[in-house]
Amino acid sequence: MVVPFVVGGYAAMPRTRVEQEKFYSALAQTGWVDGIEIPYRDGVDADPRWLADQLRGRFTQCVVTAIPGTMGHLANDPYFGLASSDEEGRQRAMTWIAGLVDDVRSLHEMVGHPVVRFVELHSAPSNHAEPTALKASLAELSSLFADAELTPVIEHCDASGGVGPGEKEFLSLDDEIAAVSGSDVHVTINWGRSVVESHDPDLPARQAARLADADLLGGAMVSGAGPEATQYGPVWGDAHLPLRDDEPTSLLTADRVGSFLAAARGLQSYQGIKIQTPADATVEQRLAMITHIHDAMAPA
Repeated sequence: MVVPFVVGGYAAMPRTRVEQEKFYSALAQTGWVDGIEIPYRDGVDADPRWLADQLRGRFTQCVVTAIPGTMGHLANDPYFGLASSDEEGRQRAMTWIAGLVDDVRSLHEMVGHPVVRFVELHSAPSNHAEPTALKASLAELSSLFADAELTPVIEHCDASGGVGPGEKEFLSLDDEIAAVSGSDVHVTINWGRSVVESHDPDLPARQAARLADADLLGGAMVSGAGPEATQYGPVWGDAHLPLRDDEPTSLLTADRVGSFLAAARGLQSYQGIKIQTPADATVEQRLAMITHIHDAMAPA
């Protein structure tokens, strides 16, 4: 089975609409991008019809990530989340996810064919999360996702109790595994987010292998991290750094990309890349930086 290839285009997106349209066109023309990772805040885009035009006839394996909206809500609602220890906070997140699914249905109607296959959910809130609450949320949401023909996954982010100040501080991988046990939900590993949590560039491969062995591996997403402040973000930030070849402070090397994908053993539901690029980069430069990682993934 061919593993769908997804690019988190929003992290590398140019500023102007003209350049953005050129960027989507360039991704489609690679021949290896099957889907786009779409950020969900309180909608799939400020202009959903424009987004539908970019996806139509090009991409059928897209992933919607709930992380931007989840973090936005947490800024003013610290008990918001599918894993919240506060029942009212959990229900607010449940209602919001139901709205996400409705918006994906509407997007499919605008496009004229399905484009989204996976939805990345998260074990929020920060420092107020419980695996039992997440397990309950996933059970309650299962029919909603099934009816919409969408596959939910938990995207593991830096966990509470990591080696340094975290950005997300959600549940540990152990707790997320406990929460998905007995369900059809798998867990996605983002290389950079696991390194932010641990400061250990070998941890993502170990996590991918563990999930693959347990038949729980969702996506394998490649995103860099590093110990220095850069144009992309702060020290140990969840800043989606490029490959070390393009950002010298990044811990993400071609060898580590290969080890990460090898650990997944082809059992991942999807795989892909999410990196930032310089603000003044051309579309061609952005695509080249993404392609450098794709080329490192290919041998695995």
